[in-house]
Amino acid sequence: MISAPRPRGRVALAVVFALLALNALAQVVLVPLGSSDDPPPLTALQALIAAAGGAAAWGSWTGARWAPAAALLYGVVTAGMLAALEPLLALDAEARGGLLTGAAAVLLLALSAAWYLRRR
Repeated sequence: MISAPRPRGRVALAVVFALLALNALAQVVLVPLGSSDDPPPLTALQALIAAAGGAAAWGSWTGARWAPAAALLYGVVTAGMLAALEPLLALDAEARGGLLTGAAAVLLLALSAAWYLRRR
């Protein structure tokens, strides 16, 4: 059985989502190793981000029908985590300046990825 080559955009999205998932997973693994003192809710959100990013990467790579939903889930969970950082970490006004902008950027990336994956 010969399969068609994967579109470059799908491959690029698979790599991006895999790297993002790996980064979130590293944040989770650092907690039990004692290298991070992140609060448990933040660690749980990072675990969800790792799972959603991994699903988006796998779905992008395989061309799964559910890949756009996984990309959206990644964006929603990540944007939610960014918006929740202020109360989770008790950030002051100076430190929280770009959090909502970052959350909006992540949502835009996820929406764009989902749109692309849906049309492919």
